[in-house]
Amino acid sequence: MTKKPRSPSPWVITKPAKVRLAILLLLLISFGVWAGLVFSEPTTPEQAADRAKLLERVYRGGNYIEAGIWGIISLGFAFRFIRCSRTEKFQAAVAVVTFLLFGISDLVEVQTGAWWHPWWLLVWKSLCVLSMISLLIAYHLKGLAD
Repeated sequence: MTKKPRSPSPWVITKPAKVRLAILLLLLISFGVWAGLVFSEPTTPEQAADRAKLLERVYRGGNYIEAGIWGIISLGFAFRFIRCSRTEKFQAAVAVVTFLLFGISDLVEVQTGAWWHPWWLLVWKSLCVLSMISLLIAYHLKGLAD
C-alpha cells in the first residue's frame, strides 16, 4: 500500500514569494516616506485645504480600487464554482456571495464616508469578515482531513 504524498504546507513561503514580499515591503516603506513628506504640518490654510482634498480623493479612489479587487476575487470563486466538485460547490458559492457583498460594501462606504457609520454598514462588513474566517477555517479543516 503506497502512502499518499503530502501536499506542501500553505504556510511555507517559497523563494519567489519572498522576493515579491520584499518588493511589496519596499513599496510600502517608500509610500510611508512619501506620505510623511506630503502630509507634514501644513504652513498655510490653503495647503491644509489642498491636503484635505487630496486625502479625500485617495480615500475614495482606494475604496473603489478595493471594491474592484473584492469583485475580481469573487469572480475567481465563481470560476471555481463552475469547475469544482459537488462537495465544494457550497463553499465556492458562499465565497462568491461573501466577496461580492464585501466589495459592494466598499462602494457604500465611499458614499457614507466611514466603514463604521451607519451602524448597519459595520454589521454588514463584520458578517462578511466572519464568513471569510469561517471559509478559511473550513478550507484548513478540509486540508487536514485529506
